[in-house]
Parts: sequence; structure tokens; C-alpha cells
Amino acid sequence: MKDIKLNKKKMEYYINLPYTYVIEWSDIDNCFLGSITELEHNMTNGQTREEVIVNLKEALVSYITTSMENKMEIPEPLKKNDFKGNITYRTSSERHYMLAKQAKLAGKSINTFIDEAIGDKLKAMHA
Repeated sequence: MKDIKLNKKKMEYYINLPYTYVIEWSDIDNCFLGSITELEHNMTNGQTREEVIVNLKEALVSYITTSMENKMEIPEPLKKNDFKGNITYRTSSERHYMLAKQAKLAGKSINTFIDEAIGDKLKAMHA
């Protein structure tokens, strides 16, 4: 009985983690396709986003159940609190020069220039 309560508690823990759901329309399949970024080899589909979310939640429960039964590691999403905003970035001297030149022309620091470029790229990826 203790094992069942422990597994239920672990299941609730994993299900409530902030996994990343990705849902996109597929013209080829004529439906929405969805996956959970942190879990390998998972994908589902549906005619609506809501249907895909329901399917993904069911897939998550199955994934966690199977992983627990087989004593496999269950991946967890990244936690925002683990990141402080500092990144060490190394590049070639040529790219460093080009960045400095473009940042100066834009009237920005290299750090601001890089941060805005990354922000633009991330927005485009999630648009």
C-alpha cells in the first residue's frame, strides 16, 4: 500500500511540472501536431489545439507510468530559478570585431546587441 501512495505522489509531482507543449498546424497532415519538448519520441495530433493538449496529457501520464514501472529516469523541464542570466560566450576574433562594429553603429553595447538578436530569434521561433 505504501508503494502505491508513493507512486501516486511521484506521478502527481511529474504531471504538475511545467513541461513545454509545442503545437503547430500541419498543412501536410491537415491537423495540429503536438509534442512535449522534454520527452523524446513523443508526438500526437488532433483537429483542434484543445484535442492535442488532451492527447499530450494522456501521453505524459503513459510516459511517466512506463518510466516508473521500468525504473527509468524521467526528464524534468528546466527551472527558471536555475538560471541567473550570465552566459559565457566565445567566438572568433573576426565575429567579435563584426559584433563590436555593428553594436557601435546601432549605438548599443555588444551585450545589448547580442541580447536583442537572441530575443528576436526566440520570438521568431515561437511566433
